[in-house]
Amino acid sequence: MAKRVIVCGAGLAGLNAARNLLSFGFEVILLEKSDRPGGRIATELVDGFKLDRGFQVVNPSYSELRRTGVAKKLDLIEIPKGVDIRIASQTFRVGDFRSNLGYLRDDFSSSTGKLSEKLKFLAYLLRRPEELSFGEAAASFEGFFERTLKPFLDGVFLTDSRQISNRVARELIGWFIKGNPTLINGGIGKLAETLSEGLAIEYGAEVISVSEKEVVTNIGKFDADAIVVATDPVGAATLLGQPVPEMNSCTTWYFKIQPDEIRSNHLRVGGIGPVANSLVLSNLLDDCAPEGAGLLQATTLEDCAEGEVRDHLSYLWDRDAADWELIARYEIAGALPRPGAGQGLVASAKLGNGVFVAGDWRNIPAQQGALLSGRLAARAVNALLSER
Repeated sequence: MAKRVIVCGAGLAGLNAARNLLSFGFEVILLEKSDRPGGRIATELVDGFKLDRGFQVVNPSYSELRRTGVAKKLDLIEIPKGVDIRIASQTFRVGDFRSNLGYLRDDFSSSTGKLSEKLKFLAYLLRRPEELSFGEAAASFEGFFERTLKPFLDGVFLTDSRQISNRVARELIGWFIKGNPTLINGGIGKLAETLSEGLAIEYGAEVISVSEKEVVTNIGKFDADAIVVATDPVGAATLLGQPVPEMNSCTTWYFKIQPDEIRSNHLRVGGIGPVANSLVLSNLLDDCAPEGAGLLQATTLEDCAEGEVRDHLSYLWDRDAADWELIARYEIAGALPRPGAGQGLVASAKLGNGVFVAGDWRNIPAQQGALLSGRLAARAVNALLSER
């Protein structure tokens, strides 16, 4: 008779833990308090628009995503490997010139940073990352960091990237260099749906407590030979008596625009205001907006009024955003863990007594980290139960 493992939480970490546990031959039951898989990733249909709960991209080069094989089942649309940065009243397009030689001009423009600083950034990428904050590590290329890197990376980490762990920042920058971020036709929720195929998931099951070989939920008790806790970071830490991680929050705003109003398909950042980044999704995705409409997203990291967002968008896109129709806004508390200076890349999955933990708060705050933590938790469970 196969040994049973309970996985608490059907986010990316829990889904990948369950998939790997099944491959080891265990009976696996996933407990999920909501009515769908995915945790913090979800897509909703609003007035004909497909809206992700938070702007999210997928990097198919993530090693853990490649391991799952699910990318082959998704309709992935590449985002150009560059970004538009507004500086004063000008727009500079910088990016990986290996993908587009058109980036070279602004890559070498003094407006985006001194050439000497850009060379120091390249040297930084070749060095072993030190145990300090990313801001401290970037001191030798501070001008380039402030003008070009920070406006983009603040939207990646959903906080001031100067405060982020240097090791974590270096890891994620490395993945951006290796791969080309994509969007998914149909929305980010398709990723979770595909990962959940073939898994036994008990929805509406909120975990109340976890002890050795038993999980107590609002719908009853579940016995198991081992337990993996992969709920949201704050909930998981609270359940397990672990230090609660600091979390970053954001708000994603979706506006209806005219389909030919903005032709850019690049992410846009920069300027003074609450918007961390903005992108015209309908210039890339076929099915995110109804016929005759365009869809623009904007992500903010702080509490702000709608008028402030529109003012900043008017500056970013160099057109009047006052009359754009607001379709929806999603306030996402605890969108990403905040990896402070000195934080390592991988924390142990085993807590003892047959209880294990997974989640991006145990790794890097990205899909790569969530998926990797799930696989490592499954491997640790297998090692324990194989000895019994």
